[in-house]
Amino acid sequence: MNSEINQNAILQAILELSTQVQGVKTEIQQQIEALDKRLDSVETRLDSLETRLDSVEQNLSAKIDKVDAKMNVLTLDILETKADVEMLKKAK
Repeated sequence: MNSEINQNAILQAILELSTQVQGVKTEIQQQIEALDKRLDSVETRLDSLETRLDSVEQNLSAKIDKVDAKMNVLTLDILETKADVEMLKKAK
């Protein structure tokens, strides 16, 4: 009889632990699902930022190219002006 009580107590403890483990498992699954949703949201935001960054990079590259072209024109104008000044100095 004492053995029967011990077996019943052990079975009851196992059932209680099983219920607790199942509860923990469910809680962990819910947390994982919540993290997955947050990760999806972060991925979406990151994709959006990447697209915006690509656009900014293209615009900036175009503006840099334009400034570079302007610098080349200014450099050529300055060289011509200096050459004209040198020619005028020699003419004196």
